[in-house]
Amino acid sequence: MAYVDINYEKEDNGIAWITVNRPHVYNAMRARTNQELVHALRDAGSDNNVRVVVLSGTGPNAFGAGQDQSFDNPDPTDEVGHTQADATLGGEIGNVSQVVRDIPQPVIAMVDGFVIGASHILAYHCDLTIASERSTFGQTGPRVGSPAAGHGVSYLASAVGQKKAREIWYTSRQYSASDALQMGLCNSVVHHEKLEEEVRSFCADIINNSPIILQMEKIGFNEYADLINPEKSPFQRYYGKDYSASDESVERRSAFLERRPIDQSKNIPYAKIPTSGE
Repeated sequence: MAYVDINYEKEDNGIAWITVNRPHVYNAMRARTNQELVHALRDAGSDNNVRVVVLSGTGPNAFGAGQDQSFDNPDPTDEVGHTQADATLGGEIGNVSQVVRDIPQPVIAMVDGFVIGASHILAYHCDLTIASERSTFGQTGPRVGSPAAGHGVSYLASAVGQKKAREIWYTSRQYSASDALQMGLCNSVVHHEKLEEEVRSFCADIINNSPIILQMEKIGFNEYADLINPEKSPFQRYYGKDYSASDESVERRSAFLERRPIDQSKNIPYAKIPTSGE
């Protein structure tokens, strides 16, 4: 595959670097970006010379600003038939996060700047997250009309606990790097000039350990997270599929792009879900 949206490099020391290269949109991801991330991750995962994978974003402003909400993409359908709306829906980022979990090597998110929305989901699915002091973490899906997919919701609770995870998702607040460190969203926070050095230090420790034991440990952590899988929810399958075409979704994305208040009259009300006694 010819990479357009990412840079992919393997070093002789066993580190694979995958970098989202869309700085003009704060490394926001479109359908093609997600497709390329999946391809590069699978390639790294199948290479026994790769001992650890590092995900990052180009430039000092953002690891990633989530899914690209713009509908002005000159190529709205990618080479495998995914539309930009598909990516916004969250299905594609769910695929990327799943591959991060599936490959045997530990995956490190190297975060500098904004890590928001779908990019935030991707970062907390990584095995480790190393951030600069100028990083900002948060979710925006409920605000901009973009539902989560896969482990996007439940996996965060595994990292920071139920109460904090619900706060992050329900409020769409943003958090400093020090806040993220305190709540368990990242493993280390350093000055931005020391970020790569810190990441390489973690990589060196990982490379010094047994690959097969690390793989077994990663599988064990994933099995724990899989005890609750939101993809099994009929409610999420239904609304996740149809939501992006709704008036509410269109309004919230448009308001975000146009930097105006949201027309709350477009909201979809809470749905009636039958209980076990009904």
